[in-house]
Amino acid sequence: LNKLLSLVPEGEDIYLTIKDDLYTEYIKAQNQCGTIVIERGIAGTTPRRFPRGSCVFFETSLPVVQWLICNYDCCATDCPCTAVQSAGGLIPQVEPGQPWRGLAVFTGDLPMNFGVTGLPNWLHASSKGNTVILEGTAPAEYAGPNVIAVTATNCNGQGVATQIFELAIV
Repeated sequence: LNKLLSLVPEGEDIYLTIKDDLYTEYIKAQNQCGTIVIERGIAGTTPRRFPRGSCVFFETSLPVVQWLICNYDCCATDCPCTAVQSAGGLIPQVEPGQPWRGLAVFTGDLPMNFGVTGLPNWLHASSKGNTVILEGTAPAEYAGPNVIAVTATNCNGQGVATQIFELAIV
């Protein structure tokens, strides 16, 4: 990871390839405040458990070429990309003291970047592909409701979609 931190400037990203004898996966590594954040399964590849000793390559791949075209070609007016759109979610009612999980789903080309606002302190957000996962356990004294906004972007920020949910108590 220290090598990646030295290669990737703050706020920038790099695409890598993980390979073994059977599979290939493209990943995106981004330097966020001195921490490398990994996004797996880029360009439709499947995240896999590679055995220890699998090779990581800094090589030209389809995600790298697309990223270079979209970020450095001054003649390109836009990059081929299906803009992000809301695809709904699964937001069940909250039962204080019980584990809770909700989802917000988006369609469009990957990769996507997400933002979540309005989370109560007991709730945490993570993402995988085109889905934002919200999970946690509300304290027994939770009175709700909370309004949560989940925003997704893709196409270098040109596509934006927001879903707004209200957490209600059982």
